[in-house]
Amino acid sequence: MKANTLIFVVDDEPTARILMSKWIEKYGYEVRAFSSGEQCLDALDEGPTAICLDIMMPGLDGIEVLKRIQSIEKELPIIMVTAKGSLELAVKSMKLGAYDYIRKPIDRSRLETSLRKAVEKYSMAKKITRLQKELGQTYSFHNIVGKTAVMEKVFNQIEKVTDNNINVFIQGESGTGKELVARAIHYQGSRQDGPFEAVNCGAIPENLQESEFFGHEKGAFTGAIRSQAGKIEVANGGTLFLDEVGDMSPSLQVKLLRFLETRTIERVGGRKRISVDVRIISATNKMLKAETESGNFREDLYYRLMVYPINIPCLRDRKEDIPVLVRHFLDKYMKETKKDIRSVDHNTMEALIAYDWPGNVRELENVIQRAMVTSDSERLEISTLPSEISDGSSSPGHDCFPTEEKSENEEAETYSPEEVAPLSTMEKRVMLNALNITRGNLALTAKKLEISRATLYRKIDKYDLRNLSPFLRKNQAAMEADNQ
Repeated sequence: MKANTLIFVVDDEPTARILMSKWIEKYGYEVRAFSSGEQCLDALDEGPTAICLDIMMPGLDGIEVLKRIQSIEKELPIIMVTAKGSLELAVKSMKLGAYDYIRKPIDRSRLETSLRKAVEKYSMAKKITRLQKELGQTYSFHNIVGKTAVMEKVFNQIEKVTDNNINVFIQGESGTGKELVARAIHYQGSRQDGPFEAVNCGAIPENLQESEFFGHEKGAFTGAIRSQAGKIEVANGGTLFLDEVGDMSPSLQVKLLRFLETRTIERVGGRKRISVDVRIISATNKMLKAETESGNFREDLYYRLMVYPINIPCLRDRKEDIPVLVRHFLDKYMKETKKDIRSVDHNTMEALIAYDWPGNVRELENVIQRAMVTSDSERLEISTLPSEISDGSSSPGHDCFPTEEKSENEEAETYSPEEVAPLSTMEKRVMLNALNITRGNLALTAKKLEISRATLYRKIDKYDLRNLSPFLRKNQAAMEADNQ
């Protein structure tokens, strides 16, 4: 931890500054020493891990420097160094956010202990920030793959709802990615720093549901050896995702409705009302309206949850997204499987598109992962697919995702040399193949075809290539902006 850990020492007294610097270097840290607060502020972009800051200095005093650093880097730990007469200022600095204070003459072991804890605290804070950022990127709605009109509608709905607390209801078949959408709403919104608690309502035995959701006090029932917060309380300040909410027991439906009305809970065996600020996102693969009509789900709770509905389309209704999803899963599992597989042959892709995918995107992901594990080739072939999918395959053809290692001539060979076809048909094939090779990069496509951008746009319109190339559909918005 100490290697490359930079500590700033700021003190206008040369003796104190030199002494602290030597000690800190002996602790194993790198040191930069400054005689004024102005010098320290100018050097902040060097990225110190902690700062030892004298309170009483000419020009900018330690309190003012502390305030300015806090406005730039709030998590950066600052240890205030104070003389006997400035103890009140040291207390004031702690209230302003200083990590610690040390009185002069400085105790060497006290300085070492305070620095070590400060460095650990800052390293942990940076790690948490990094993990939160990674989570945000992982669950960004931009990682929900799809370019069809129905998926664009889903993306627009997610964008509109991320920064308010409206209850969201996600409807979709099993495997369509309902929890991924819920996490995207949470991690891209104003509650991203709060917890995300997911609970499968159908997986909890009915006699444990109330305790699971609302918590319990010690001794509330046999086996309750300690008090425990429930899912709703744990999610305070964040999001509670109720998956398969249609499987919730009638008694729990009543209690959840009461919480939504009062925003307070009471633990099992407790008497204290606890206020909870939590956003509810619920999901089900059932037709919940039909469940209310049959009496299996409370109508008043249904309307409380169904404030902002989002419908996730099943994969069979957006088959144009399958090539893009396959590309995504190839990239995702390349490192895990240690296979450099970047392409899928034509008849394999046709089989994937022809299949109805009852398990939706989750099933497609599992199929691609399994195919990559079993494949001995540099591309996925029909033999790597399960029989229920491969039975509908067609004759062999060109790669849907050509590898970069192939030569340009080999990539362009998408038809038989003996075939005689109209010139327009051949031109259309060549252009579509070029767009697939460049993955929709229009500038590169025009360059490889040795034509102008204007000519490329005319050919795209002439042969309706926007609807034929998955990569062109992906980049259509960028192309239209470029063509204006």
